[in-house]
Amino acid sequence: MQKPVSRRLFLAGTFSAGAGAATLAGSKRAGAIEVAFNRNFKAPEKSFMDQYYDGAMTLVRGIRETQLENIAKAMEKTFELKQKGGSIYSHVVYGHYAMFGGSRDLPGQPWVLPQCGITPTQAEFDAMKKGDFLITDRVCENTKKVHERGVYVVGVTNNYFPFARTPAGFLRSDSVKFTIEEISDLVIDSQVSPDNGLVHAPQLPQVACCPSSGISQFSVYWPCTAALATLIGTKGKGSAIDAARNYLDTLIERFEMVGTDRPKVDWIAEKWADLVLGRRVRMLLYGHPQEVEPYIGNRNLFVNDSNICSSSAMIADQYEAKVAELRKDDIVLVCAFTSNNPLEIEAARYSRSKGAYTVAFCPYATEGDSSGLRLFKEVDDSVNTYADEKAGVVAVPGFPEKVSPVATLTGDLVLWLLTAQWADHMAGRGEMPYFWKGYHENGGREFDELAEAIYKKRGY
Repeated sequence: MQKPVSRRLFLAGTFSAGAGAATLAGSKRAGAIEVAFNRNFKAPEKSFMDQYYDGAMTLVRGIRETQLENIAKAMEKTFELKQKGGSIYSHVVYGHYAMFGGSRDLPGQPWVLPQCGITPTQAEFDAMKKGDFLITDRVCENTKKVHERGVYVVGVTNNYFPFARTPAGFLRSDSVKFTIEEISDLVIDSQVSPDNGLVHAPQLPQVACCPSSGISQFSVYWPCTAALATLIGTKGKGSAIDAARNYLDTLIERFEMVGTDRPKVDWIAEKWADLVLGRRVRMLLYGHPQEVEPYIGNRNLFVNDSNICSSSAMIADQYEAKVAELRKDDIVLVCAFTSNNPLEIEAARYSRSKGAYTVAFCPYATEGDSSGLRLFKEVDDSVNTYADEKAGVVAVPGFPEKVSPVATLTGDLVLWLLTAQWADHMAGRGEMPYFWKGYHENGGREFDELAEAIYKKRGY
């Protein structure tokens, strides 16, 4: 397994018999770090899956209920500056999902808010001038400097960086000293909580499990895209707020549809627990490579969101790194935002031929057509993401196809529902799995170094 240090620094149950509690004391920054599971806890009223689902719905509904005016105002300013010759920049690239969440090759991506790569370059910052526009979810000296020289900055709250609700001492002491509010002309509150994870397992209170950063950031980015595209397509006469509302209403509707399949998610997750505990299998994830700069071997937003990143399960690994040694009963999760990508179908077929337990989440059709080769037909079990559009969900005058997709977000929801409920079944058997704590959090690096050693012995 890869060492997590380079990846994480970039972003800034019970033990088995005989295992002791691992602690690290003496760090001035982190204090004493404890990675032992809590043995004396009150079981939560909600399953881990329901915790995640309810938390995700609260995020999206919160954006819909409180941020529409800010989204419209931000995109109206963007359109105004564009009309005056200003350039548009988008740095909505934190955390790991967001790096690839708005890639240019996504169906429904009109590229009106052109994303930088996995991190913006110094040359891009140097090119920014007064009258330009930047939407960003990262706090850094370069963003502060361009704001000071007249770039209009819209900040999106993100748990990796300080914002108004970040508790004192929560982030590393060497993290940036100012907040997103202090370097922005306007802030869109993505509703993300400072600790990112939406699952609070009493067995592992040190970590908030299953990240919300992807859903929170792109439940802002895509309605912004729909709003700006509408203004561009109508030459400023269309309603930015109506376009953003249309997107969010559709997204909430699709999340509710995914929620009806939680019983299916539950029994898939239970089988995962059976295999991990009974056969000591691995959990490998695959999604077709997007047209993006690779990040630690990953080129897919779902795989990147789950492989060695804040609040993700330590067991999640890259299919491509382990396919040559694929074993019977290994778990292979194929992650898709389209219904019939040939590379994903190939991975599913190969994995089944080796006796792996294959699961996919994906749309079951394209614009209602599920005939022919479809990923859900090629796996042992699947979960519908209820997003069969060939592109986005918001029709805009002057654009050849609908803009702003929902498939990438409903897919991320399913990914974390499965992960959360697998952890719930594991914990219910006294075998709570380990999750990564963010390196940007106070004590995160120290916790992970201790927990990873135990994870490697246990395998989960």
